[in-house]
Amino acid sequence: MILWLSPLDERQHRPEWLQPAEREALKDLSPQRAQEVLRSRVLLRRLAARILGCVPQAAPLRADPGQPPRLRPAQGWHLGLSHSRGAALVAMARQPLGIDLEASNRPVTPALARRFFSSREADALDAMEREHGPQWMQRRRLACWLAKESLCKLLDQPLLPILKAWRYDPDRQALTHLRGRRIPCRVGSSGQWSWGCCTLTPARFSFWSGAVLPEAEPGARRRVREHVRKDH
Repeated sequence: MILWLSPLDERQHRPEWLQPAEREALKDLSPQRAQEVLRSRVLLRRLAARILGCVPQAAPLRADPGQPPRLRPAQGWHLGLSHSRGAALVAMARQPLGIDLEASNRPVTPALARRFFSSREADALDAMEREHGPQWMQRRRLACWLAKESLCKLLDQPLLPILKAWRYDPDRQALTHLRGRRIPCRVGSSGQWSWGCCTLTPARFSFWSGAVLPEAEPGARRRVREHVRKDH
């Protein structure tokens, strides 16, 4: 699992990297949304290029309008993408994945948790708030929300049933269903952003943050690919 968190700034504005159909689809979007879509696709191409050992323009990314981006032909990699307030989280893994990105100050209030989480989980969160205080508890509730949003994308299911039926356990780094099924999930933060990531089976991962990927010294692309193969 490779995760890259980056601002969607001018360094990601490369419309010439998109396919003609992608550029055409941008015309139907608002200017702000078009910019977000364009720059996030560029991020995905940069990441795929680093892992696959090609230039970003040649990354075999397929991003049909209204469909999640994916690699073509089948490269044995799955892609993830999430936006939030001028930043994006992109991901690649050797198995299906779900990711979510939120501003760290996004409020998840006790009332919201009580409404959308299971009563058992909401009760447990209320008890922890009395022990640890509201600021600590806000981070915990946001972590639960991020985990469940990520799971929703992994399973391609509506959010409400996920919120009610699954409980996030940060100690085990997993989401547990009311019937006992468990799915690995990690939640983390970087600067003003917090993120969640789910996979069907446990996976090691690398996390990169910043508008530019780490410099690729001679042979680095080969070593990154070998490292990822070992991790999976």
